[in-house]
Amino acid sequence: MNNLSVKHSTGRIEQLYALALHLYPAPFHAAYAAPMQQALRDALADRTLARRSLMTTTLRDLATSLFKEHLAMFRTTYRPALLFNAFILAGIATGIALALYAIPQQILRNGANDPQIQMATDLAARLDGGPGVADGLLQAQLSANSGVIDMARSLSPFLIVYDDQGNPLGSNAQLNGATPAPPRGVFDYVRSHGEERVTWEPIRASHTLRIAAVVERVKGPHPGFVLAGRSMREVEARIEQVRQMAGLTWLGMLALIAIGTLVYGRLTRTSPTPIPAPH
Repeated sequence: MNNLSVKHSTGRIEQLYALALHLYPAPFHAAYAAPMQQALRDALADRTLARRSLMTTTLRDLATSLFKEHLAMFRTTYRPALLFNAFILAGIATGIALALYAIPQQILRNGANDPQIQMATDLAARLDGGPGVADGLLQAQLSANSGVIDMARSLSPFLIVYDDQGNPLGSNAQLNGATPAPPRGVFDYVRSHGEERVTWEPIRASHTLRIAAVVERVKGPHPGFVLAGRSMREVEARIEQVRQMAGLTWLGMLALIAIGTLVYGRLTRTSPTPIPAPH
């Protein structure tokens, strides 16, 4: 490499280094930029130093000192009490954002059980007073308005009647040409408690089809179960909208706290920040 190429390369390195020095806090830059640039010129002029090794060391030291100087400026500019208050406000903002999500989410999810609660309760009561769950198919068909409901596509509520072992007896809804059944644990719980309200995934390990289901116990000489359910597709879409709005609100509050802390910290500085020695 000739002298002209070396001089051109050296000039480019010095220009880039001078630009990088502007990343330091203003007081530090004003006091130490010129000596640091001169130190780099001297190092570049020293032919005993390998150029690649010098560049690696310079970049490492630049990154390290930038972090240290900005941290030192932050500590001297923003008092611990101010930072503590900012953290407290950030915690309050987080709690508000969680409440803005959790409360509507619970209201929407619980509302997804309507009108299944009435459907399951009414049919179970009729079967309690009749010959048993053998009439479930007839009762389910009478409740249907438009034939068999496709659980994977329809938003209409549906009814399924099971015997005491959890085997489907009748339904006005199907999934992939068959009548699905919830896990056995649901039936065991309903045997003991009389009712269960559950989010049911008829297709295992799938989050594309989730059913808001209400399961009622049928008593009497022919016991069994009545399940009323409907797809949660629209409800979950609304819950996702609530989550996004709560998230944006949270980010907005954090941004406002951060900006307020930065502005207040600079306005309340009563004495010039001492210039730390270069690291």
